[in-house]
Amino acid sequence: MAGLLKIQIPNDELHRRLGGGIPEGTIMLIEGDRGTGKSIFCQRLLYGLLQNGHSVTYISTQLTTIEFINQMDSLGYRIIEGLIKRKLTFVSLYPLLVGVSDRRKFLSRLVGASELWKSDVVIIDSLTSILPERIDVDEIRSFTMHLKRMTSLGKAVIMTAKPDDTDSVALGMLEDVSTLLIRLSVKVFGGDLKNSATIVKYNNAVGIFQKIIPFRVEPRVGFIVEIAAVV
Repeated sequence: MAGLLKIQIPNDELHRRLGGGIPEGTIMLIEGDRGTGKSIFCQRLLYGLLQNGHSVTYISTQLTTIEFINQMDSLGYRIIEGLIKRKLTFVSLYPLLVGVSDRRKFLSRLVGASELWKSDVVIIDSLTSILPERIDVDEIRSFTMHLKRMTSLGKAVIMTAKPDDTDSVALGMLEDVSTLLIRLSVKVFGGDLKNSATIVKYNNAVGIFQKIIPFRVEPRVGFIVEIAAVV
């Protein structure tokens, strides 16, 4: 049985809703449209991993380093210590992606950057921004094989994707290789619109997990799991 990468933090139930944590060897794919909370979900996982002593590489296609630190701080998630102690490696691809129309080399460069894959967990937010518009199936297959090699060492990889902006063939291949597939959406909750995470697939779950996880985000408090069910 695989070990667990702990994500538990005080006053937060997410670890329990995910079966106690993230199993070692997990390939997690988080899908959702804009505004459904993909980045927030990743940031909560990142903070929990750091608080439990795990090393993390976080690759962002949207934020610069300063913006990322400020974003985490706005959630009450202090990460400066993790950066100083090198438990957290943050890589911003935003400057490289702005104004670049040809993204064909980004995926191969990502795979070839061995230093980025030394952490216990690698988070890519978002994969959609890295994938080229014209998909080379062999390149995607090579990427998924790389993910399998990394996770066979007990590491975990977490990726986000926006389905409407991702090539359907590539998305299907990523869904097939994923061991934990989560789809985020906005649903009716107590008469209000709330974010919701639905676990579509969860291979190798160590503990009992909750299939639908409603949540909200509050400044200086961060990710909060709702108690009641989503309708």
